[in-house]
Amino acid sequence: MLINLRALIMKLPFHLLVLKAYHAQRNRIRPAIYEVGLSPGQPKILYVLILHGPCMQKELAAACEIDPATISRILGNMESAGLIERESGKDKRAARVQITEKGRQAHAAVKTRFDQIVEDSLQGFSVNERAQFVDYLNRMYHNLTGHGMGWEEMTR
Repeated sequence: MLINLRALIMKLPFHLLVLKAYHAQRNRIRPAIYEVGLSPGQPKILYVLILHGPCMQKELAAACEIDPATISRILGNMESAGLIERESGKDKRAARVQITEKGRQAHAAVKTRFDQIVEDSLQGFSVNERAQFVDYLNRMYHNLTGHGMGWEEMTR
């Protein structure tokens, strides 16, 4: 007996639909990240630095929702790769982080790939549907966390 996949998907609980969409996107994004020579977590950090400019390591951790120990490790790898520079005293957690030219180039390269993935993901969506979808995602995030995504403050 053949299973009607469309009927099955329509019956999936909401959380599974969200997870399936997340995994499908991640499966497209990860290879794009690796093609550029980046690792997971690094594109988000580069994006924040592009938007905000130099900032403190703890601000980056908060904006990217990455715990301090993990961001310290990611930034160490990024610094070794020449993507960022850190100005610090004794405490690296208090370091000021800035993007380098190599980091800007990596960001531009991965952004081009991400833009194509977004286009593929939202194929068939009207401009209004895209705007609505973004609004729904922002509202869902707010409902789950009690705050906005934080990007708005960084662009002011």
